[in-house]
Amino acid sequence: MIFTTFLAFIAAASAIDCSAEELKPYNLQSIKGTYSFSTLKNTPPSTTNLTWNIGICESVSNLQDCPKDSDICGVTTIQLKDEKPVVSEIIPFGGSLQKKYETSDNGIKIIYNGANWGDALVNAEVNFICDKDATDKKLTLDQWDGTNLKLSMKNKAACITSDEDKKKEKKPDGGESWGWFTWIFIFLVLFLSIYIVGGAWFQYNKGNAIDFQSALKEVIENFIELLKGLPSFSKEIIEKFTGRSNRGEYSAV
Repeated sequence: MIFTTFLAFIAAASAIDCSAEELKPYNLQSIKGTYSFSTLKNTPPSTTNLTWNIGICESVSNLQDCPKDSDICGVTTIQLKDEKPVVSEIIPFGGSLQKKYETSDNGIKIIYNGANWGDALVNAEVNFICDKDATDKKLTLDQWDGTNLKLSMKNKAACITSDEDKKKEKKPDGGESWGWFTWIFIFLVLFLSIYIVGGAWFQYNKGNAIDFQSALKEVIENFIELLKGLPSFSKEIIEKFTGRSNRGEYSAV
């Protein structure tokens, strides 16, 4: 197993910086977004909701109660019956915090130490676990004891990925080519329809047909004859270019 530990200082960054050198072997860009995990606790006469938010490759500044330079942000709200929720706690882990990256074949661990929260210092650990079969992007809360926070997510984005594999994930095989084929087929059908109907109308206007229906029938018959002659015509053209048509004109001496 390959295992390396990196220590990085990233100032004035918002969200987990997916362009960081340590994260380049992975494809966190494929799970770009803001993810949340909420725990609801019954605290009569109210209910208490603690929501942890994490930004991957994008800022969490769109969340009203979170500081705009936060990588991770926890928000606690208290809800009394028939009243608006009141924010009682905001626990931010800023992008300027010292970060420690632990990367391996099994995934990525990002560690934050010493975030100021009132008179206390709190720590956070985010684990991106390599799972090539994972189909969801679910954030999980593993621990929060008032001092230490642990969040995790299982996803194939945390598996070491080659540049070629990243390109394949961005552009699924066959999607674009099928789109072009569909448009070509539609234009071909449209062209043939215009050719047949237009030819019939032209024949009818010239007086070569008693009515439009007979003109249409004549054009279709001519078109079918044209299609029947295409194979021999194509063969003749190929023989002209390859020189095969001249072989019968010479005999051995």
